[in-house]
Amino acid sequence: MRLVVCALLLVAACATTQSRFVPLGPSYPPLGDDREVEVLGAGAPTRPFVKVSRLDVHFEKTAFATSTLEEALPELKRQARLSGAEAITDIEELRSAIGETRIYHVTATGIRYLGE
Repeated sequence: MRLVVCALLLVAACATTQSRFVPLGPSYPPLGDDREVEVLGAGAPTRPFVKVSRLDVHFEKTAFATSTLEEALPELKRQARLSGAEAITDIEELRSAIGETRIYHVTATGIRYLGE
């Protein structure tokens, strides 16, 4: 039993998440935590918009555990809200590995709709 607990603690301790946003122009006030951030698929939005921020989320996990876009989306949305973005577009995923460490990096563009 102790061995299982130690193994679980080791795996949990070997997971790292980093995130940030970089403004791309004029700054906007952060949106509240209750605001929904739209996640757009391929292609540009049909409404006029301005690019607000570049969003980055980076995961590192060991023991051959992997990360997914579904796991990254809450943090992408949080960074978008902090930057004043109302939607996320241009999502790009990058996966790599160093030994048993799995690296997953997601970038996206936070946008704000004009005229609202």
